[in-house]
Amino acid sequence: MPSTCVLDPTCIFLPNSTADVSAAVALYSQHGCTFSIKGRGHSTGPGAANVDDGVLMNMRNMDDITLNQNQSNVVVGPGNSLGDVYRALDPYNVSVVIGRYDSVGFGLMVAAGLSFFNNRDGLAIDNVESYEVVIANGTVLHTSLSSHPDLHWALKGGNNNFGVVTHYTLRAFKNPGGVYGGLVTYPESSLDRLNDVIYDYHTKGAVDDVLTHVLPEYGYNGTSNETTNFSPVVYNALVNSLPPSLSGWIDTPHTNSTLRLTKYADLVEEFNAGYPDGLVQEQRVFTVYADRQFFADVWSLFRQWMQKYRHIEGFYGLHCNMPITPHAIAQGYANGGNALGLESSENRTLSVLYFGITFNNLEDRDRVLPAHDIFVNSMRALAAERGLLNRYIMLPYAGFDQPVFEGYGDANVARLQRIRAMYDPSFVFQRLVTGGHKVPLT
Repeated sequence: MPSTCVLDPTCIFLPNSTADVSAAVALYSQHGCTFSIKGRGHSTGPGAANVDDGVLMNMRNMDDITLNQNQSNVVVGPGNSLGDVYRALDPYNVSVVIGRYDSVGFGLMVAAGLSFFNNRDGLAIDNVESYEVVIANGTVLHTSLSSHPDLHWALKGGNNNFGVVTHYTLRAFKNPGGVYGGLVTYPESSLDRLNDVIYDYHTKGAVDDVLTHVLPEYGYNGTSNETTNFSPVVYNALVNSLPPSLSGWIDTPHTNSTLRLTKYADLVEEFNAGYPDGLVQEQRVFTVYADRQFFADVWSLFRQWMQKYRHIEGFYGLHCNMPITPHAIAQGYANGGNALGLESSENRTLSVLYFGITFNNLEDRDRVLPAHDIFVNSMRALAAERGLLNRYIMLPYAGFDQPVFEGYGDANVARLQRIRAMYDPSFVFQRLVTGGHKVPLT
């Protein structure tokens, strides 16, 4: 958890069961008690998984994982990390569509969710068969395409606005018994060439070969003034080398590669290493249509901006280009739709552009964080000027004050508001759960 998310709850409640959560939510609702819901506490937004002067409901004891007999779905409690699930399923050669970092929790399953499989199977939310959710009056519901389908749709992107999810039933599938992947690290001298590889992956590799997965990541170290790229590169097959669709990632001069045939749990543990808790952290994001020149320009400008703050103790910047292909979006519709409004993509590959910064001392936040916001907004304006901006703002990576739901489109926001009026007419999850991104009141 970043230091910016450390708050002072009055008390901490650790439920052991859905019944415990049901009783607690009914009590909080009845007495107007402010509370927060914490899974693994990965969010960088202050108050998203913590609270001042209220009850912190920590879900960590609800960490059950149950694979059904025919291995077609798995029921997961919200206290698990993603790594817990990979470690539980790997011995059965079974996978689910969840995130890629060991210590992250399941908040992404009500937000969006990029995964090793999103080029083939769509976003993580599109692969939730059912939510067990406690709504504002304490009632326990099980949503699906056939049971409370309106609420099921709303939870696929609706964040913490509709209830407390106590179990996720996820579509499961057999994997071939291993995965080829690892981390490839590139020096600054390779970054111009790598930009072409990143663009080609967005428009060709991820589109034409749905077994691919790459997360391009640029890092800037203020202490050393060094820039590198360290990208997780994955092929979801039992192979011993990358296929032609990913050859650019290994053909580009690099300083290190951990590519090997391995298991998914091993990959998520490797990718999670090097991300410590306790630092000041802020992230912001916006979405563009994939464009080679814009990718190059925005990284160059971000690096120039970051160099102005290299004197800040522990300053580090991270920039990612994360594709969402037309096929991935179509999978969402095939699975009943979601609230994200990605129909605005016009059948073009989107790229979710991430801008993250960390540094050591809270005392420096007033001189850095507002400037970071201004810079990211200037890049968003540049994208709009070039006709490249898409309205979507991906919730798991958004800044705490970014207008996530505006990016879903007016029709989807209105639908979310109607569903909220049905299941939470007293606005419990707006009034009492104050953290996290909120569906607008009107």
